[in-house]
Amino acid sequence: MPRPRKPSSPAEALVAVAPLAARWIERLLAGNDPPLTPAQFLALRAIAAEPLAAAELARRAGVSGAAVSQLVATLEREGWVERSPEPADRRRHLLALTPAGFETFQSATRLVYGRLGELLAELPRHEHVLGGSPPPRRPPPPPHRRP
Repeated sequence: MPRPRKPSSPAEALVAVAPLAARWIERLLAGNDPPLTPAQFLALRAIAAEPLAAAELARRAGVSGAAVSQLVATLEREGWVERSPEPADRRRHLLALTPAGFETFQSATRLVYGRLGELLAELPRHEHVLGGSPPPRRPPPPPHRRP
């Protein structure tokens, strides 16, 4: 059996763990009451920060412009968001959370952040990781050779 290979850089480690973390969060959200998809959670999170137009929601939730209309329709059907005309441009609508949407967002946030906090609490604190003795000094540059 081959030995697990140690990542050669923090970036490589992050690339390796990111899909696992995304799937873990997806499973947590699916177990929430009510269940959410990651896109729904990100949409509720973005709208909770401020009322948004659908195009801006697509950017913040990481969904395509084509997919945002289906996402918004689902959020409206669940009673989590409502549309209202934008005062400056009545052709556009702003999305805002309903009280039910805010509670759904809060419960999902408590679940994800709480479980993530438990997981991260087992990692060494950054000041301990970065503390201790300073790194060794750089060696002087090699002498310049003349031809």
